[in-house]
Amino acid sequence: MADPGFPDTHTTTATTTTTTTTTTSSSPFCDIGYFLTLPGILKILQLFFGLITWACVASYPYRYYSLGAGQHWVMFVAVTCWIVTLLLVIFYSTSLYKRIALPWLFLELVYGAAATLLYLIAFAVQAGTTHTRYQFANSNWYNTYAAAAAFALFTTICYAVDAFLAFRNWQSGGTNTGGNTANA
Repeated sequence: MADPGFPDTHTTTATTTTTTTTTTSSSPFCDIGYFLTLPGILKILQLFFGLITWACVASYPYRYYSLGAGQHWVMFVAVTCWIVTLLLVIFYSTSLYKRIALPWLFLELVYGAAATLLYLIAFAVQAGTTHTRYQFANSNWYNTYAAAAAFALFTTICYAVDAFLAFRNWQSGGTNTGGNTANA
């Protein structure tokens, strides 16, 4: 810098301050700031509600699956979406997505829309199964079936909101989940 009022040490001090601020908000392995963003919060809610759906479906006896064969579908959707969402959380929170050249905004949009559709179908199947359980045999498991349906609906809503936000972000050519521009 040519101005004597601003020596070179000022630039170094500003860089150190910026680096210190960045270092306190994240570690070298995990960007804690991601979990404070709306997509990060939605991913955590998707994992939470999806895990409860998974647990509710897995908790009732297998012999009752014959009355509602769609339970296999509900379990497939819950487990598959949970694993893919967990992988996305790992990619975004560790900034691995920056090292892999993929259209992350578009992939996030497609995955959110697909997961919304799959979970909506799973919710309908689970709600139908809950209705038949109430009409037929063992009403002792009714609460578990109803809880699985309710949490499948909550998960569907989380995926729908995430897909909508991804669509708006993709349409505007905005930033990806990590905060970088879409072209980066």
